[in-house]
Amino acid sequence: MPLDEFEFSVLKTIQTHHLIFPGHKVLVALSGGMDSMSLLNILLKLRQKLNCEIFAAHLNHMIRENAIRDEQFVYSYCKKAGVKIFVERFDVPKFCADRKIGIEEGARAARYTFLNRIAHENGIDLIALAHNLNDLVETILYRIVRGTGLSGIVCMKLKDENKIRPLLYFKREQIEAYIKRNNIPYVQDETNFNLKYSRNYIRHRIVPALKLLNSDLENAFSQVHFSGMMLENHVKRLIKKYSERIFRCGKRIIFDSKDMDEFEIIELVKYCAGQMNVDLNYRQIQLVVSKLNENSWSIDLSEDIAIKKGFDFFSIEKKCKFMNILKVGKPGVYKFNDWTFELSSEVKSNEYVFIHDQGGVCIRKRKAGEKIAGVKMKDMMIDSKIPAFLRDEMPVVCTIDRIIWVPYVYVDRCFKERKEDSLVLNLLQNPYSCILELRKDERRKMV
Repeated sequence: MPLDEFEFSVLKTIQTHHLIFPGHKVLVALSGGMDSMSLLNILLKLRQKLNCEIFAAHLNHMIRENAIRDEQFVYSYCKKAGVKIFVERFDVPKFCADRKIGIEEGARAARYTFLNRIAHENGIDLIALAHNLNDLVETILYRIVRGTGLSGIVCMKLKDENKIRPLLYFKREQIEAYIKRNNIPYVQDETNFNLKYSRNYIRHRIVPALKLLNSDLENAFSQVHFSGMMLENHVKRLIKKYSERIFRCGKRIIFDSKDMDEFEIIELVKYCAGQMNVDLNYRQIQLVVSKLNENSWSIDLSEDIAIKKGFDFFSIEKKCKFMNILKVGKPGVYKFNDWTFELSSEVKSNEYVFIHDQGGVCIRKRKAGEKIAGVKMKDMMIDSKIPAFLRDEMPVVCTIDRIIWVPYVYVDRCFKERKEDSLVLNLLQNPYSCILELRKDERRKMV
């Protein structure tokens, strides 16, 4: 059977944007509504041309009285069409009540969890979602009203990992015409008209009002979406460009912002925070922007995550408690927080100190206002380009009566040379070597 104009346009979208490849298994998220029923029928008609297998999945959210009707409808339709369908029920109202989240948010989370699990368990490559251009408009408006950045503008994509949206750039009226022209049955979700749900209010109140200003609202928003996608691609290239300046150090992600402009710094801050599962809000971003010209500072992003700056370095880190002191005695390996030392008879690293008498040697944190030979340790660390957020974690090696070594900062001249019975305290490993080595050539030698 030849393709009609709409089906051909969807095929071109799939081929142009490489959404489906030969041999792919595709799982259609099938609610039974107009959009998902049109998507299922189009993909069934295109499956030979695309050389792919089509499956369907339906989650009964147990929210509406007619949910059973919808479940039975999609099951019966797929059975007649020869399409394997996966159907499950999940008590979304209880799920939302237990977690104190909204119905819309909870239903979406449950649905995506279900779809991803079905795809994984059955070796299915792609999940096809029936979002259209009107959905894109409504979602962007919803995100803008709630406060969003770039991620809110590009909230829906034609392809996002294993999810595809072949109908994303088609208007709802085109889908309605296709359904009517082909006599495709569907079910109507009566909650789509309930204005207590934010998306419905936007659909039935806000969008019609905006169309009085621009009758071609959908295409206007598609241009905004396209611009957002271009900007997002630029940010991805930016992250790749500076990837060698981003370091994962223990419970931190640190990046070097030297010679970066404000836009680049903020995008890297957002990226690194995202790697720590933190989504920065507008207020937090503005706070970071306001402090960019300050040399050192700290901002709490959540109960257990903070962002800190020292010199050109930014650190997004988990808050944790650190060991205060560690005694060093017999030869062997010693762990002081994230630092690893070894007391042995040989020099094994570039950072080391000779120990002439093992008695009373310890590794500890610095003390407030502490001085070495009359010079504040803080000033020494500043001269040595140690970022402020690392200074309290720098190990200080002491004998009974004096500080003999602070790695990368200071070595007592009496402990630079080996004596007959000396042992060597080597710094074998520290998670910040990439940072501490980076500015080594800029350091003033401390003696």
